[in-house]
Amino acid sequence: MIPSIIFAVSIGTLLEFGATYCRSLLMVCSKVELSDALRELSGLDPHNLERSDFDYLLQLVRLAPNLDSDTGEMRAVTLYYRAACFAAKLMSPFSKRVSDWFEEEFSRCAHFAAVALDRRLASIPR
Repeated sequence: MIPSIIFAVSIGTLLEFGATYCRSLLMVCSKVELSDALRELSGLDPHNLERSDFDYLLQLVRLAPNLDSDTGEMRAVTLYYRAACFAAKLMSPFSKRVSDWFEEEFSRCAHFAAVALDRRLASIPR
């Protein structure tokens, strides 16, 4: 019984740490301005990114040259985004405020993917 409780608490703590780590990445990247080259390439307005833009930008990130420095961060934020999508499906029907919060998080995830793409594009020698 005690090992089960320890395991459950450990998993809960790991999930909380992961969510906090991803939210800190999103907050740091939300302050980064995007380049004009990214705006032209993606065709998106960086000030009005939506939930659906994350998957589009993620596809572009996968096509861009790989930077080893951001691979782990991309995986973490992608996992956070997928978990948030699942949680939004469960919780959003009950509260407009919760739904709005999730939409903000999705927008931050899309901005993070745009920043990652911008960094990868900047690493291409010209």
